[in-house]
Amino acid sequence: MKHVIRVVSMTALLLGAASAVAGEGQPEEADTRTEAQKVEDALQEARDNAALEALGASTAAAPEALAEEPAEAPEAVPANEYTEAQALEVMRAGEPELLGWLAGPPLQLRGCWYFVLTPPSPGYGPPRYQLTVQRMPSRHCEAQTVVLDSSYASGATVTHKESKGLAIAFPSKQTPSGSALVHVRLFALQPKALTVSRYGFLGTFRGSTYASGLHFEGNRLLVETNRYTATFPRFLTSEELPLGVVFP
Repeated sequence: MKHVIRVVSMTALLLGAASAVAGEGQPEEADTRTEAQKVEDALQEARDNAALEALGASTAAAPEALAEEPAEAPEAVPANEYTEAQALEVMRAGEPELLGWLAGPPLQLRGCWYFVLTPPSPGYGPPRYQLTVQRMPSRHCEAQTVVLDSSYASGATVTHKESKGLAIAFPSKQTPSGSALVHVRLFALQPKALTVSRYGFLGTFRGSTYASGLHFEGNRLLVETNRYTATFPRFLTSEELPLGVVFP
């Protein structure tokens, strides 16, 4: 069964493309970052460049076809005492300022509700949007919040596989410049501990890459972008190389 959240990501894709066209030929805005922010941004940009190099090597080494997967028996999981609408009301009552930064509807895994958000960071200078995951407290679930990443581009695409875990695609833009490239950082999230079990990356040196769709087919994660559709075998449980990547 596909669990797809596309609306926010497609809107971000269209807005991002429109902004890029509108920004062509326009002068760069004044850089209001602190020196500490510039150092952090340089480190993050170097991380993306290293990931691009690794992506090129892995593309050449990826298998030509996917292996067959055995069918899985469905796992019985408890239901949460709150409906989706009630979970949203809990957030509206406690943190109404975050509702506008939701990456999509809340997701229920193992009887707990999870929110994925990209609120802007506080403070001076251009905002970095923080990829944040919250677990809502309820009868069998403890409240927990983790910040996984940050970027000068907002929005995220998220899906889940039954009770196994979350997959998140996050736009990585590591300088506030209008000409800076956008890539896609991927996260496999283990729901009980809210820890990242796997990272992934998609992009190119030749232009920006945006995720427009994300869903599971069996254990395979399909990531639809403006350039191609990448397939990650057993994304939540392995480090297998993606298929379908066109690089550079």
